[in-house]
Amino acid sequence: MTSERNASTRSDGLLTPELMRIVTLCREAAKLGLNVGISDARPAVVIRTATEPPLWITVDDAGEFYEWDQDRHPVTDPAGAAALVRSHLAS
Repeated sequence: MTSERNASTRSDGLLTPELMRIVTLCREAAKLGLNVGISDARPAVVIRTATEPPLWITVDDAGEFYEWDQDRHPVTDPAGAAALVRSHLAS
């Protein structure tokens, strides 16, 4: 039986590359004042606002892009992705 924690960590206890990308995006979004959380079961960044449903941001299967709604942004630019998410929420 595999626990949720085991699905997001390697056998040596380190985070998977996908979860590291999620953590990095979460930090960048928090710097911008967004209300963020992390789901390691999915894994995803969850951004909550007072007026909208939660926005879930995941990493694509190839590990190259952050994806949310109909948008995507390269994982090599988490600060840019966080800024786009903030703009998306403001529109």
